Amino acid sequence: MKKTLKITLGFLCGVSILISVFYAGKENPRVYLSDRINVAYVNEDINHKNFENVINLLNKADFNIDDKVKKGLSYVKGLYVVSDSSFISDKKACVGIVDFGYIYPFITLKVETYFNKSNDFYVLKDEYSKKYLNGEKVYLKIEKGNFLIGKREKDIERILKNEKYFNQNLLKILDREKGKNLGMLILNLGKNPLGGFDELVLTGEVNKKEQVTLTANIGGKNDIIKSFNGIAQDGLSGERTIEKNKLYLRSTRDAELRSFLFFLNYFFRNSFIEGVSSSVYINNPKDDSKISTLSSDKLIDVNIDEKQFISGYIDLKIKNEVIGSAELKGIAEENRLRISTILNEETALNLLKTAK
Repeated sequence: MKKTLKITLGFLCGVSILISVFYAGKENPRVYLSDRINVAYVNEDINHKNFENVINLLNKADFNIDDKVKKGLSYVKGLYVVSDSSFISDKKACVGIVDFGYIYPFITLKVETYFNKSNDFYVLKDEYSKKYLNGEKVYLKIEKGNFLIGKREKDIERILKNEKYFNQNLLKILDREKGKNLGMLILNLGKNPLGGFDELVLTGEVNKKEQVTLTANIGGKNDIIKSFNGIAQDGLSGERTIEKNKLYLRSTRDAELRSFLFFLNYFFRNSFIEGVSSSVYINNPKDDSKISTLSSDKLIDVNIDEKQFISGYIDLKIKNEVIGSAELKGIAEENRLRISTILNEETALNLLKTAK
């Protein structure tokens, strides 16, 4: 009995040591979010149950995500797409990083089903390249338990070299915004603030009712953000009736607010949503004689928060066709502004179908 117990314990210890050695080299893919990264998309909740909300919405929009894809996504712990290309560059190079967590050794065994080995890289087989990517080459490198994918070997190698330039600010953003099942798009403005703005992060969330919330987080210590201080004392918060297709903004200084609008336009001017049929009103979300004369279908009741500097319901138009309405809501918190666009299920589906 004692001999059997010793053999069993010895076997278990040996297996534990082998597993420890094998996984010791597994690295958190966050290390690739270095100071040299200018743009990053991150989603660390793909295999979480909340991601089902995203799949349900996509299937309602006829994207037809079948059980095989859903099963494959269940193995993915995190997805990262990073680029060190300049913001103004027309040809942006990016690298995708897939984190399979601690099941990565089993995924590695399947790689050569789809890829051919070529020195330190794998190359996607022609049959899959032609079927899914119009014949474009795709390279894969497995490094410290992570799967790096790119169109050129040198792009992957460059991202690996950047690893040593660790960026704590990006990690703080990831921890603050975690749990968003559409992930987050981060523009790294920390080293080179634009107009005094040192943070621009776009996040997305689909809730159980398939309502979609897209949020822009804008941070910095400048006069534009300071201009939103004091809105709690402006007497404009509380229950209001406002006119639809009007965007109401509040600020203690109108000039800085107008500069802020130019800043937003710099990033969003290329949006495929061609027009937002709205007029902008500054410091004017209140009932007046004009509103009282309008028909009820042109009005909306809102509850404006004390920290809210944007409020309004607007029609979304694509190619001059209204696809639905959205609520715009902006909250000012210390040195950061949070602007959310909230779409109901119908509008979100129309947007997805149009994009498809």
